[in-house]
Amino acid sequence: MERISGGSPTILPSQRRRRRFALAGLAPLVLWQLVFFVVPLLILLVISFWTMRNYRLEPGFSLENYRAVFADPALWRSLVLSLETAFFVTLACALLGYPVAYFIAKKAGRFRIVLLIAVIAPFWISIVMRISAWRILLGENGVINQALISLGLTSEPLGGLLYSPVSTAIGLVYAYLPLYVLPLYAAIDRIQDSWIDAAKDLNAGPVRAFLEVTLPLSLPGLVVGAVFCFIFGLGEFVTPALLGGGKQLLIAQIIQDEFQRRQDWPGGAAIAMVLLAIVFTLLLLSMRYLRIASGERP
Repeated sequence: MERISGGSPTILPSQRRRRRFALAGLAPLVLWQLVFFVVPLLILLVISFWTMRNYRLEPGFSLENYRAVFADPALWRSLVLSLETAFFVTLACALLGYPVAYFIAKKAGRFRIVLLIAVIAPFWISIVMRISAWRILLGENGVINQALISLGLTSEPLGGLLYSPVSTAIGLVYAYLPLYVLPLYAAIDRIQDSWIDAAKDLNAGPVRAFLEVTLPLSLPGLVVGAVFCFIFGLGEFVTPALLGGGKQLLIAQIIQDEFQRRQDWPGGAAIAMVLLAIVFTLLLLSMRYLRIASGERP
């Protein structure tokens, strides 16, 4: 790039060609997102303002669906339960994922690639198959109950393992733990060992070096992993349906019920838009934090 007599920068032809190639490479992805993400969301947004009469959609503009969302106590209880579940799952993934990510990044040595593949491998199997396996483990006649009985820790099967909030939380932590480990690994791997050694040279013990060097520098990975786990956990449908037994409905199950059983598309679309607004707010806040953490102006 050249500057002519103090004026604006001049873009060279080679730079123009590179930009055109970059835009051409992004075009299929942008088109895919427009057709299969943006357009369906816009359609859902439009439908959320329509009304439903005699099981038929009537176009128009009405805020009644949104008033019903904010006025329904049962819906708010479901939303609060979803938020609590997503928060617990995120916290559990952070506590379990940090040691795993730290070990892979700093202690695994030549086994690092093998362990990373082991973390990614569950994504090669359908989520339905993986969560269904937990039903075999947590059932009254499942592996866990049989092991507890064999060890003499209980005289009869524990009935609260399956079809309960406990089983839902276990399934969600299992499903999204890799999404926390991977960004954490990337953040910890960028921390130079020499920085930790410098802290130790200044009489900082291992705990203080971790708290003042490793943990602050790995916060971006913690934030990204938390966003992944919280957002996916907030909108999860498969795991609560298979492991929760329908005893406590999360917000995604309410939305599915509106669309399928009640055939109330505008009502379901309004709930989905409220949930989407919460998700976008969390994304914007996390992006703002990451910009500040990287030294950029908010």
